[in-house]
Amino acid sequence: MSLAVHLEGTTLEGGGQLLRIGIGVSALTAIPIEITNIRGNRSGGGGLKAQHLSSVIWLGRTSEADISGAGLKSKKLYFAPSTKVSQRAISLPDHRERELSDGTTIIETQISQSTPGSIGLVFQAILPYLLWSGSSLSPPEEASKPIRLKISGGTNTSMSPSHEYISQVLLPTLTRIGLPLISTNLHSRGWTNGRQQIGSVSFTIPPLPRTTTLAPFTLSNRGAIVSITATVLAPKACETHFRNELSTHLSKRQASIFDTGGGDPAVTIDFEDSRHEKRFYLLVVATSSNGYKLGRDWLYDQRIGAGKIDVVIAKLVKQVVGELAKEIEHGGCVDEYMRDQLVVFQALAKGKTFIDGGRLKDGSAIQPSLHARTAEWVVNEILGVEFDGKGGCEGIGLAAGEVFAERQHESAEERNGEKDLVAGVERLDI
Repeated sequence: MSLAVHLEGTTLEGGGQLLRIGIGVSALTAIPIEITNIRGNRSGGGGLKAQHLSSVIWLGRTSEADISGAGLKSKKLYFAPSTKVSQRAISLPDHRERELSDGTTIIETQISQSTPGSIGLVFQAILPYLLWSGSSLSPPEEASKPIRLKISGGTNTSMSPSHEYISQVLLPTLTRIGLPLISTNLHSRGWTNGRQQIGSVSFTIPPLPRTTTLAPFTLSNRGAIVSITATVLAPKACETHFRNELSTHLSKRQASIFDTGGGDPAVTIDFEDSRHEKRFYLLVVATSSNGYKLGRDWLYDQRIGAGKIDVVIAKLVKQVVGELAKEIEHGGCVDEYMRDQLVVFQALAKGKTFIDGGRLKDGSAIQPSLHARTAEWVVNEILGVEFDGKGGCEGIGLAAGEVFAERQHESAEERNGEKDLVAGVERLDI
């Protein structure tokens, strides 16, 4: 059995992202890991929360992992997936096959959370596994069946990607780098603001065909901003005020940062009643002439005083539009949050990938965020890939259905064999 890769949970960002990426990559590659001091940089004592356990338990079941430490508030986790066969046949928990009206057969499975834990963060943890290992659910002679995954929990929760950000920014960007088109269907909203509420979302994921790899990709030459889309979730009575505030702030920016050189970008504002006086959410997405998406959002998490709704709206719009304007000014092809979510895919791709994250006024490259550097550290520890600090990375070229741990084992045996051969030659020379 291979020794587990040790991940110190207080490294860099020291939160849940380290855990999610660690178990996701471990399940996919069958490389065992041990994480200590889980979420050690978080207040309240750290340790595993319910939403983290959802990912750990689901990935553990489907990869037939040997697990210890999977409990609430646990600060240490051992996770060792099975490596029983070269082309591992995975078994999604509680899955079933269903034929659609168009004759397509899909595989349905679900992850149910008893709290409004972030659906987006659970999705982030398990997506690479479904894309690269999902082909093993179908017989070798058949095309891979799409996987329809339903996750219950929170669609709009603090400090996590919302359903809107996933559908409008993340999924289009994943398609842009060469991954299959993933569709999403919002069944109901789940909130942590106001009265807690559990919602659900379905994702339809076409796995990569067996033995294929993700080709190297380059995200550069963003182009001018040609359209702006704002999505507002707030009490119905606030709609007019929100539209006016957004129009004012976006108009101010159109003359400078949002200038396309040939006219102002088209602006669309979508409003949805949040059905609660304490639920205010705003996402603003900029689309460039070359099809790149940049987004900034905020689920308002500050105190809302009596009669202060106007203040909330003004603060929310000013902050989100201002942050997006800075992203656009940098000239990058992805926003800060998207950059850290692409780290795993850079590590898994075959060959050199590059992502232009933008530049400062002095021309120097925008450095990866703490979250992105944490993700880079995790994949380096497990897979040995290195990032150059400028957006570049040489990936391992993982093939769909491949057990990477076996490749590592074979490489280690070859290196040991070469060492034995050299030692033997040296003895003969003596």
